[in-house]
Order: sequence, then structure tokens, then C-alpha cells
Amino acid sequence: MTNNHDGGASGSPDGAGPALTGVSVAVVAVSTTRSGTAGSARTRPPWVAMEDYAALIRERTPMRALCLPVTTSEPQILTERGPVILTELDVLTAAVAAATITTLRRRSVPPRAGRVVVTGASWAPLLAPVLIASGVGDLSSWHKRDAEAFPLRRLMEHNDVLVDLAGCAPDGAAPGRTVTVPAHGFAYGALVLPGLLAALCGHGVRTLTVEVVAACVRALALITPADQMLPSVDDRLLVSAVARHVSRALGHPVPHRDHHR
Repeated sequence: MTNNHDGGASGSPDGAGPALTGVSVAVVAVSTTRSGTAGSARTRPPWVAMEDYAALIRERTPMRALCLPVTTSEPQILTERGPVILTELDVLTAAVAAATITTLRRRSVPPRAGRVVVTGASWAPLLAPVLIASGVGDLSSWHKRDAEAFPLRRLMEHNDVLVDLAGCAPDGAAPGRTVTVPAHGFAYGALVLPGLLAALCGHGVRTLTVEVVAACVRALALITPADQMLPSVDDRLLVSAVARHVSRALGHPVPHRDHHR
């Protein structure tokens, strides 16, 4: 599991069976030799996030998690070795998309009728296809260079939700209907990762598809209370809900049950 979206991996070893007990997961923090990575202002040091994600996996699933710090100028070499690769950006994308859906719902806007504006869309390239797969009917991208011709406040008079990935929205542009990425991505990633791994590991899945991420979105949106944007990380249904929806999207048996019922 990475702390940023340009390196690292999380996955199960080849040959793991469908039972989760005994499955090991590598949690990798990659420190590249490059600087100025997009989104770096939002992330903590990779080592801190690595330890947090490893602890999360141990606490919320029967899987064993290994921490593996790596310094490399070519993080893609690591990702080419793993049977299933997830980055922190993948799980952040799922949580942001779910928050978008629940914000539309709180405004009594069906997703197909929803009009969503995204700033900094290039930072999360999966977000647009995931939102479309989640049923959002109208997506627009806004850049700072558009500010003079299309001020964001004016644009939001005719749209429902603002997803401010770039962190450039002026105060009051879309009060009560703005979705942002938290300064520390773990707060959102923790909502998705345990259930997603529970569904993926042991099934030979090697690619994270739009459909799988959209399944995570559905799970989060369904269990989110009506007055909240996302469910609590302590929600006892969280892990099993994500695992169940992802497993259905893959056509697999549900690998994780809610043992607290």
C-alpha cells in the first residue's frame, strides 16, 4: 500500500487460497529520488503511512501485514512484481467518489441528474470513470486558468457538487456541497482498504478495475448515515460491506463476514 500514487504496492502472495487466514500482505512505502510530486502537500512521510496501513490490516482483517520501506528511483519495478497492486490513490478515489454520491443524496439529487465539477482532475485519473460507473450523469473539469472566463462560484450556481482535488476552491464557492481530500489520506483510505483486500486476496486478481472501485463506492454510500458524507471507520459493517460488494463485482464468494452481528 503506498502513501503516494507514484510508487509502492500492496498485495497477496501467489498461490494464496480463498481463506484469508495466513495470507500475507506487503505494505510498501516508496521514497523516490524525485521531488515535487503532485499531491505531496496532502501526504505524511511514507514511513508513517506504511505503518498505519499495516496496523489497519492487522486489526481489521485476519491477514498478516509486512512493512517494507524501499528507496528507489524506479518504483514501477516493485509494482511489476506484485499479484495485486493497490495505491493509496486508488482507495482515496473510492472514498472521494462515495462522498460525492452521498452529497448528491443529501441534496435529494439522483446521481443520473447530478452535475459534478472536479478541480485538479488529472491528480486522480480514475475518479471520472468511477463516478460515471457510479451513475453520475454530468461531469465537468475546472482549472485555475478558467477562473477569469468561468469563475468557480458562478459555475457552481448551475452545478450540484464540487470535488476540489486541487484545493483551489475559494471559500463559499459551494458551501455544504464541496468534497475535498483530507490532508492525511489515511483517514479516507482506511475506509476502503481492509474490505477491498479481503475481497481481492487469494483470488488471483491482478488488476484493479473501474468496476471494482465503483463497487467500493456503492458499499460506502449504502452504509453512510443520511446526515454524514462517509461512514465511520469504526462502523461494524464497513469491512464486510466493501468486501461483499467487491466480491459480487468480481463474481466471487464473499470472503469476509460480519462477526459482530
